[in-house]
Amino acid sequence: MTGPTPHTQAHERSAGAPLRAAGAPLLSVHDLRVEFGTRAGIIRAVDGVSFDVRPGETLAILGESGSGKSVTSQAIMGIVPKPAGRVTGGQIRYRGADLLSRPPGEVRKLRGTEISMVFQDPLSSLNPVFRIGYQIGEMFRRHRGYSRRDARDAAVELMERVGIPAARERVDDFPHQFSGGMRQRIMIAIALALDPALLIADEPTTALDVTVQAQIMRLLARLQREEGMSMILITHDLGVVADVADRVLMMYAGRVVETGDIREVYDHSAHPYTNGLMASIPDLDHPSDRLTPISGSPPNLLDLPSGCSFRPRCPHARQLCADDDPGLYHVGQRPVSHLAACHFAEEVTADVRERI
Repeated sequence: MTGPTPHTQAHERSAGAPLRAAGAPLLSVHDLRVEFGTRAGIIRAVDGVSFDVRPGETLAILGESGSGKSVTSQAIMGIVPKPAGRVTGGQIRYRGADLLSRPPGEVRKLRGTEISMVFQDPLSSLNPVFRIGYQIGEMFRRHRGYSRRDARDAAVELMERVGIPAARERVDDFPHQFSGGMRQRIMIAIALALDPALLIADEPTTALDVTVQAQIMRLLARLQREEGMSMILITHDLGVVADVADRVLMMYAGRVVETGDIREVYDHSAHPYTNGLMASIPDLDHPSDRLTPISGSPPNLLDLPSGCSFRPRCPHARQLCADDDPGLYHVGQRPVSHLAACHFAEEVTADVRERI
């Protein structure tokens, strides 16, 4: 039996749920820059990243480990590890107000109530010595003044909502008594406890088997639709977001290299990095096809190559790529906004058309 490929999933997602582009952005990140000081030098983990997330929209941020996607989410949440890390530039506007210029206490109040986050390792995020019901209920006790009994009832309701069987019987269990997939559902319940307008899910399916990954992604998609909240999905796996996201943002070496409507990017990828990631995904419709991995390794952020950071791994690289670091260019004549940081974007897109 064959299943949908990321290509067909993105096509179906776009056809069934048009891009939610109306209205002002809920979140607007502009020219964000984050650095980490190390003994070897300064690492620019995020280098001029910009994007918007509109109400009810799901944005997927993709890239290999070290691309800067998780650090971007940490900056939005105001939890960049200190003292080594610091935001050195840019703006993060939530409902029009710049979070970077607001007092830390005000930003802390937004966490959980307005912006919430699901981390990739639920076992390390959950406290092993407290019962699950207590940990979920703490959100209601601390922020809404619930009694212990009311908070426990609210925890059971949330556990049921995220699909944990026999929630009332399991509300007093400890984290180690749940499977990895169930622990991730608990983290999602905690993140949604106070009805945030924006949910950030950082690698929510890491270390889960394929079946559980699909269950978690379907759960997130359902909750997003029911609540009408915005969502940022951070992952290295194009397949897991193909039927969930509205738009996609590809990151490489701390920068945005391609962004656009998910169907447009999947069907007409215009950056060699995106193209390479697409070519390395197994296609269940053509299981005999050989995968084509991207050659080389991600660059050392302490010693980036001249010009385009992807140049040493790029099959389209020429002298211009070494001499000039490309900005984001509009790709094609289509009405959707599709941008790629490549001097030869149209050539790359033509290769994709031949592959399809």
